[in-house]
Amino acid sequence: MSSGAIGMLETRGMASLMASTDAMLKAAEVRLCGRHGIGSGWLTAVIAGQVADVEAAIRVGEVEANRTGELIGAQVVPRPDARAMDAMPHAAGLGAEPVQPRAIGLLETQGLTPLVAGTDAMLKAAQVELGGWAFIGGALCHAPIFGDVAAVQTALEIGRQAAERIGTVYATLVLPQPSEGLGPLLPPAPVVEPRSTGALGLIETIGYASIVGTADAMLKAADVQVERLSISSGGRIAALATGHLDDVQAAVRVGAEAATALGELDASAVVSRPDPALVARFATAVEGLGAGARQAMGLIETRSTVALVRAVDRMLKAAAVEYEGAYKVGYYLTAAVVRGDVGAVQVAIDAGRQEAVEHGELVSAYAIPQPYSGLEGRLPHV
Repeated sequence: MSSGAIGMLETRGMASLMASTDAMLKAAEVRLCGRHGIGSGWLTAVIAGQVADVEAAIRVGEVEANRTGELIGAQVVPRPDARAMDAMPHAAGLGAEPVQPRAIGLLETQGLTPLVAGTDAMLKAAQVELGGWAFIGGALCHAPIFGDVAAVQTALEIGRQAAERIGTVYATLVLPQPSEGLGPLLPPAPVVEPRSTGALGLIETIGYASIVGTADAMLKAADVQVERLSISSGGRIAALATGHLDDVQAAVRVGAEAATALGELDASAVVSRPDPALVARFATAVEGLGAGARQAMGLIETRSTVALVRAVDRMLKAAAVEYEGAYKVGYYLTAAVVRGDVGAVQVAIDAGRQEAVEHGELVSAYAIPQPYSGLEGRLPHV
C-alpha cells in the first residue's frame, strides 16, 4: 500500500474540471495523475500526494467546481492499494508537455457546429493560438486557446457571442496563470499544416444514417469536398465541407434540407474565409475504410440493439446484399450499412424497416442508389 493518498474530483464539463484542477494544484503539494471520462459530459481528475495535502486540495477543488460549474462528487482514498490503482483508467494525457506560462481560454459548447464558429471568431478577434479540440460526451465539446491575458479574454468573449448565434455555449473559462501541471487535461494538437479555403460548411445531425445521406446530397449539389464526418457526442455527428463560398453556401442549404427530411437537423453554419489554423484542426481530411465500389448503399438506424440485429438479419435474408459495417454515435443510436444493387438494397431496407419497428425504435432507414464518390473515403463505419 502507498503511504500517500489519491483524490478524485468529478465534474460535468471540461471548463469546470480544468478550473477545479488548477485550483487544487495551486492549493497544496499534489500532482495530477490523469483524468477519465465516463460519458454524459462527466469527467474525473485524479490527484496524488500526502494525505493532508490531498484532503486540502480536494476541499478547494469542490469549492471551485461549485463556483464554475457542476460538481458531481469528490473522494479521498488514503493509502491506496497498488493493485486497485493499476486497474484505473485515468492515466489519459500522462506524458503531456507542461503548460507554458501564458493564459488559457476554453470555449465549451453543446455540439460541434457552434464550437467551430466560435473558434474561428476567436482566432480572428485577437492574437491567440489554437490548441486541439475534443468531445467528452453529453453533446459537449471544447477547444482551448493560448496567449496573453487580454488577448485570451477578448477572443473568448467574441467567440462566445459567435457560438451563441449558432447553438448553445455550455461554459467558458479563462485561466490567467495556469498551473504547468494541467497538461493531461488539454487535448493534443494535431501536427497538421494550416491551410486556407474559401469557406467551411457544417451540417450537424442527430444520428449517423442521416449525416451520410446529408453529405451525399451536399456533394451532389455543389463543387465542394466533404473533409470528414466527425462525431461530436450526444448522438450528434457533423459533416464538414470546404470549397468556394458560393458552393459551400449552396451545399449547406441543400444539406440542411436533406437532414431535415432524413432525420433530425441539429445545426448548420457557413464560415467564410476560415482561419487556416481552424481548417487544420477541424477539417483535416480523415480517410475512412469505406469501399470504393459505388454500389447502392442502404442505411438503417435504431435506438435498440435488438432491433438493429433483427433488422440486419432480416435484410440479409431478404435480398442479395452485403453487410458493410455498423457505427455507434452515442445517445443509444447505432446504424448499420448494407451494399448491393439498387433493387436489392431497396428490398432489404423495406424488410429491415418493418423488423426494426416491430422489435424496437426505428430512427431512420433509406437507400442511396448512387453514393457520390467523394463520400466513400470518409465513411468511418467499416
